[in-house]
Amino acid sequence: MSLMNKKFAYTLSEVLLTIALLGALATMTLSTVGASVQQRARLAQFRTAYSKMSSALKNITVDEGKIYQCYYAPSGDEINDFGLNWSDLGDSGNSGCVQLTKAFLRAMGVTRSCEGNAFVGGCLPDNYPQGTGCFNKYGHNSAYVLDNSMLIIIDTDAAGLKLFAIDVNGRKGPNKWGQDIFPFSVKGIEISANKLYPKEIGIMPPVASCTYADGAGKTTDRMMKESAGIIIKDKN
Repeated sequence: MSLMNKKFAYTLSEVLLTIALLGALATMTLSTVGASVQQRARLAQFRTAYSKMSSALKNITVDEGKIYQCYYAPSGDEINDFGLNWSDLGDSGNSGCVQLTKAFLRAMGVTRSCEGNAFVGGCLPDNYPQGTGCFNKYGHNSAYVLDNSMLIIIDTDAAGLKLFAIDVNGRKGPNKWGQDIFPFSVKGIEISANKLYPKEIGIMPPVASCTYADGAGKTTDRMMKESAGIIIKDKN
């Protein structure tokens, strides 16, 4: 029999090996695609939350016709990275934090409040992860459920909106810092023409000591930059 007429066949072990390899490749591909889809969904949720917060704070300033004394000064990196118009006016006091926080919560559409203890009243699920860093005592913080199911957690020891967090998908998982829970601060973002007083305040990344993210999570600063399409240069 000539080689041209000879028939070749695969053994059972070769077929099984090929199937196993194809299965492994498919699993890896689906895992990568799934993670990418999940990241895009989280980024969309982050954008929605940030847009709602920014609009609420801006409307309060316009409606009240004043800047509440409740904000931090942005860092030099934030001024450069986000193009803020600011000078060295420094932080404000806390005299307006109570009023600003109440107005902000109303504007955000709070439907359930857990004042003084984030677990009382059903705002946070019982299996919610314990806080880290600046939010290490949920029992001493206040939590609020919004009309779109998002959650707001306010650090009562840091004078209201000077430090708070938002869970962009509410009680749903994964409930992890840097994945669906992100800390924020209200900071000055624009000064008057004569540079004597703040003209506008805005939602910005938290103070430096609160920029943590669990595991594969991302900091608020990074999420804000990705949302705005800012090119991120990782620092070594």
